[in-house]
Amino acid sequence: MGLMETMFAHSLNFIFDELYRLLGENNILYHAVVGAGIGVGVMITGKILKYFLHTFGRKLMAKTENELDDEILEIILARVIAISGVLALYMGIQELSKGLSESNTNIFLVIEYSNKALYIVAALILTSVIARIVKTLVTYTLNNAADRNESVTHSLTPLVNRLVTFVVFSLATVGVLEHFGQNISTLLTLVGAGSLTLGLAAQDTISNMISGFTIMLDRPFRIGDRVKIPSGEVGDIFEIGLRSTKILDFDNNLIIVPNNELVKTRVVNFGYPGGEVRVVIDLGVAYGSNIEQVKKILISIAKNHPLVLKNPPPDALLTSLGDWALQFRLVCRVASFKDQSSTAENLRVKIYEELMKSGIDIPFPQHVVHLKPADINHAFQTSSKRKKIPR
Repeated sequence: MGLMETMFAHSLNFIFDELYRLLGENNILYHAVVGAGIGVGVMITGKILKYFLHTFGRKLMAKTENELDDEILEIILARVIAISGVLALYMGIQELSKGLSESNTNIFLVIEYSNKALYIVAALILTSVIARIVKTLVTYTLNNAADRNESVTHSLTPLVNRLVTFVVFSLATVGVLEHFGQNISTLLTLVGAGSLTLGLAAQDTISNMISGFTIMLDRPFRIGDRVKIPSGEVGDIFEIGLRSTKILDFDNNLIIVPNNELVKTRVVNFGYPGGEVRVVIDLGVAYGSNIEQVKKILISIAKNHPLVLKNPPPDALLTSLGDWALQFRLVCRVASFKDQSSTAENLRVKIYEELMKSGIDIPFPQHVVHLKPADINHAFQTSSKRKKIPR
């Protein structure tokens, strides 16, 4: 290996010596040709690197389970040629500057401005690569943290990506200004004062946005969950935004609630952690009815209903001995709160029909009044005295 490196070095030296001999004393032309060769070599190296990453790199990334590394590789592949081009121009110009004398002030000035422009272009390319990689990492992290919730994908992720882009490009701008010897302390002071003023003016909006972040990450409710808010209104979560949450009530009206109010208050979620919900049917049957027969009828009706879950099994209970009826309660579960009302209505209809077939009465409220004989006579005499017969 050492012999091959030595031979390669001697070959390069021979080529440069022959090139210098052919170009003679024209030092500028010599360094211009060498710089062009260096630039072409850097571009070829970039092409080779892109081909290597495109073939072997993708095969290597395909062995991993997640798609994060594949996305990062695609970001790098899209910028390899641009980075190689900027590097080729920079190295070629640096080589050309070696052949210039101190009298070539105008050319030195052009080279200086060219180097500054190339530095800015290189900073923009590298910053865009870093910003895209960071945005990819943030999106991947948020999607995993929120179980790929659509609200996070549509609301939270774009905002975080914009914030990440702003921060990365702001830091890059500060670095470029410092590289050119610019004083950024005044600029930072103005930015800080502006941020403070903006924060005070929009503190409610910022509070709602922070609460929106909290709701989306903590997930006390999800889109489609049925909730009850402290005002007593019940509805389904329609949309979780950064400033407010929209709830669709049973009248098909949207209730818009600021996020900071939802974070601070007590919200009842009927659909979390699972979608199962209880169906309760209360009814009364006449005294003298067979209690076990009534319970068997109720349980059988619930078990035969297609939407009633088998586990936990339906149950029927004698809850109280009422003034005018034996009070029973049928308890069962359905898979979703959307089936609760319809299932309860179907069960009530079926229970009524079965109880009628079985001869079990469903009494209505009534009061039995017992009057003693003395009370009857007294009432009759009082009525007779008050009754006047016209003449």
